[in-house]
Amino acid sequence: MSEKSMIESMEEIAAAVDIEYATVEGFVPGQEFRIGSLTAGDLIEWSEANDGPAKRTAGLRLITKSLVNSKGVRYAADPKNIEVFRAKSHKVTERIVKEILKLNGMEVKTDGVKDAKKD
Repeated sequence: MSEKSMIESMEEIAAAVDIEYATVEGFVPGQEFRIGSLTAGDLIEWSEANDGPAKRTAGLRLITKSLVNSKGVRYAADPKNIEVFRAKSHKVTERIVKEILKLNGMEVKTDGVKDAKKD
């Protein structure tokens, strides 16, 4: 059992690395994506920008912000990459978005019913 330590300063909070990773099935069999959890700021920005035309690309914006390579570097965050995902299967992009939301501790709606968050 590890010993817990008490945080004593904002510097310690700022220095803590708390990114979680997961892999999700890609667009073709055998292909996987690695996704990384988002910051509170990323999710606030995403939720506040989901009005008007931006609402149509909300899921695609989450994908581009979440994709990371094997070293944890976010490689798709440029908004121009939304166009790449517009041309991909809606069924697959929706599945990836659901995985991103779950990784970030958010409830996912399925068939009009929210999935319960399981801890």
